[in-house]
Formats: sequence, structure tokens, C-alpha cells
Amino acid sequence: MLSLLKRWFGQDGRTGERNSARRGGHARLTGEYRADLIPNLQAEHKELLTLFAELERASEQSDEMACRSALDRFTRVLQDHLLTENRHLYGYLSRHPDTNPDVARRVDDMSSDMMRIGKMLHRFITTYTRATWTSVLQAQLRKDLPPIGEVLAHRIHEEESVLYPLYSPRAS
Repeated sequence: MLSLLKRWFGQDGRTGERNSARRGGHARLTGEYRADLIPNLQAEHKELLTLFAELERASEQSDEMACRSALDRFTRVLQDHLLTENRHLYGYLSRHPDTNPDVARRVDDMSSDMMRIGKMLHRFITTYTRATWTSVLQAQLRKDLPPIGEVLAHRIHEEESVLYPLYSPRAS
């Protein structure tokens, strides 16, 4: 999943490491438990929802510059969040699988679902960052935002209620 995210965002992946190092004081290996990971991911969820709301407001006001700015900030935070989540959360859970096969299957299912959602978000972001801004594009953005917002809110709820509680220190 990580290589796909890197290609989508045109990055070599170091951005997420640089940002996680900034938050945590130093770079950490993907296989080690990080007590600050879940609180950091939850804070990023709040930031993503705030930025998405800004994008919705800008779209409602037909403000092209504000839309592009909000979408750019949303994209950067989303990119960092997905890379951190993939490397540190899914990386840790895959290196320290739960002994309960149902839990392990749930983690795999959520990872697969994130790939599907990631592709959808990538199409959305690409559509509105690379296109020439027109009134037709602006109208389409207003139509596309509600379902994207619903998917984003649902995924955040699922991660915080189902996936994040599974992240805990494991005996080596």
C-alpha cells in the first residue's frame, strides 16, 4: 500500500517520515510501538475534518482560490496521515499480528478498505487540483463533496472505534 501512496502523491515517502520525526522528536522504526501514535492520528483526523469543512464552505461561496487552498492543505495533511498510518499503524499490526484470527482478518479488511477509499480520494483530489477551474467544475465539486465527506467521516469513525483500540504494546 505504501508504494501506491507514494506514486499517487508523487513523493518518495520521506515527507511522512520527516513530519513524524518532527512530531515525535526523532524518527522511529515502523515495527516499534509508539504510545503517541493513536493520539497523533486522532488529532490529524480532527484537522482533516476541519480542512474538509473549509473546502465545503469555500465551494458554497464559489471561491476558487479558497477552494484550491483548502484542497491543497487537505491533500498535504491527508498524505502525511495515510503514510504515517500505513507505516506505523499497519506496519506495527502486521509485524505483531493478533493471535485471534478474527482480529487479524479485521485488520486486513480495514487495510483493504483503506486502499479502496484511498483510490477514491486520489481521484477526487486529482480531479480538482489538475483541472482548469470552470463553473461546471465548481458545480461538480459541490455535488462531489457530500459523498466524499460521508466516506471520510465513516472511515474516521471506523478507525477510531475498531482499528485504533487494537493497537497496543505486544510482547516480543
